[in-house]
Formats: sequence, structure tokens, C-alpha cells
Amino acid sequence: MISASAILGPLGCGLLGLAAVASVIRLRRLPVRARYAVMLVAALAAFVPIGGLSIAAYVRGVTGDLSAATLVLAGAACFTQLTGRTLTGHRDKQALCWLLALAAAFLYPFALGWTRFDPYALGFGSVEFVTALLLITVAAWVTRLNLIVLVVVVAALAFLAGAYESRNLWDYLIDPLVSVYALVRLLAPRIIFRQPTNRSP
Repeated sequence: MISASAILGPLGCGLLGLAAVASVIRLRRLPVRARYAVMLVAALAAFVPIGGLSIAAYVRGVTGDLSAATLVLAGAACFTQLTGRTLTGHRDKQALCWLLALAAAFLYPFALGWTRFDPYALGFGSVEFVTALLLITVAAWVTRLNLIVLVVVVAALAFLAGAYESRNLWDYLIDPLVSVYALVRLLAPRIIFRQPTNRSP
């Protein structure tokens, strides 16, 4: 019997590929019919087997199963490029990126074994971790940061359903790819728009 991970993993990578294609070519600038035609061709290219595996499966071999944060952002990008309407505002995205950047700074350096504390282990059913995640979600809901709420809800449902082989909640919430995206999104405007300092010769 095919596992859920064997199906959902490539589907997630395929969604990421579609979002990348749509964003690079700025799909929403095209006529509506052309948008759907391009996405259909891209989907066929992503999922048609080549040498026994599809491009989405090859991507999964490199990235692994993608987190809810990556999938939600990829889905939102596809929707925006197809319809011309945005599902999330700038404030929502910035808040999610800050949260992802902080989570990555908390998770990855310590997970490398630099200290005895391993935050990755908290993802295996830690009451403290689940409580903190619940408090963050409630705070996001109260402040109308709906993108954070959506990411946590999708991650929790996928975790409870056993969508991936991993049984660690961290893997459903965040991955290295979306961590890099969050850092680039936060730092790029500061680098691009930073005013040069005047130095006398």
C-alpha cells in the first residue's frame, strides 16, 4: 500500500515548482487563459515520470518533505499569479517571516550539537513546545495575523494525520528552504535600500 508520504511529498514539491515558475515569469501579467495553460504545462512537466521518477520526486530527493510554511506560501503565490488577487498582505508575510527566522535561529544552531540542549527533541510531543505553539497561534489570531494561524493549523492537521514519515512536529512547521526565504525577505530590503555613508577621502 502506498503511504501518504509517498503521495503528499512529491505533490508538495510540485506545488513549490509551480509557484517558482509562476513567480519567475510573472504569470499574472499574461491573459487569463494563458495563465492556466502555462500552469497546466508546468504541472505536466513536474509530475510526468522521467526515467521512472518525476521532476517533483527528484526535487523531493533534494529538499525532503516540505513544511506547512513552505506549502502555504507556495499555494498563496500560485493563487496570486493565477487570479491577480492576494491572499495575504505585507504585514502577514512579514510577521510569518520574523517568526520563521526566530524559529530557525532557535532550532538549527542548537540542533547541530553545539550544546547539550537539543530543541529538535521538543518536537516529539513536548508539552511545553505544544503549549508555546498554542499561545503563539492564539496571539496571532487575536492580532489578525492569519497567515501564521493558517500555517500552524495546516502543520498540526498534517502531523495528526501522519502525512509524512517524520513524527517530529518541527518538520511539519519549518524547513531549511523556507528559513532561507524568510531571512532573504527580511534582509534584502535593508541591504538594497541602505543609504551609503559619505566618507571623506
